[in-house]
Amino acid sequence: MWLFGRFMRPNAAKMGDPMYRIILCHGPNKHEILVWGAMTLGELTHKIEEVTHIPHCNQKIIFKGRNLTEYNVALATYGISSGAKIMVLGKRFDPEDDANYQAVVQIDHSCTRVERTLFDIIPQVDGISGGYLESRLCGETLGRLRKQLLAVNEEFMRLLEQLDSISFEPTKATGPRDQENQTPARQKRKSVVKRIQQLMEKSDQVHENINQLRLKYN
Repeated sequence: MWLFGRFMRPNAAKMGDPMYRIILCHGPNKHEILVWGAMTLGELTHKIEEVTHIPHCNQKIIFKGRNLTEYNVALATYGISSGAKIMVLGKRFDPEDDANYQAVVQIDHSCTRVERTLFDIIPQVDGISGGYLESRLCGETLGRLRKQLLAVNEEFMRLLEQLDSISFEPTKATGPRDQENQTPARQKRKSVVKRIQQLMEKSDQVHENINQLRLKYN
């Protein structure tokens, strides 16, 4: 069965380096992709991931019986020219089979629950700031909201610690790209860490608002 996936590059040629097609062979499937001579093997692994869904850290790339492993080497240097056939070995990513990925997903779900608490607090603080609560009730309410917000921050910190404690197996480098981005589980962890950090920044802003309002009503 022939499955052709054709991917165009934003700039069709790089400084006179014309593009050409090669064929990726993965099991019974074959994918035709566009490459260029100066493309590195590391860059090729990302294109391979796009069409085969094999994480680039799990790929074994074979050309003319040779296992290619030097990710900073250009395809032209390997002798990969127009019409070349590349064999790709490796297992497609299945999140259900990746314990680390599932662990990160569970933490992400916990983050969503904490996020809801944060976004329940924000309109209450905004209401006090806008004068929608009787002045005699503001001090006590602000104190309660401050305690809830501190609990939110503690929970965010706990989730970051859980993410940091997840142990990943060492992975092979694929050139200049950040090694932290190599596996789906690592990518997922990075996105969840960024999400929590952004929510903590929002929480800090709310905490500052509460402190300013407490000066007014206490």
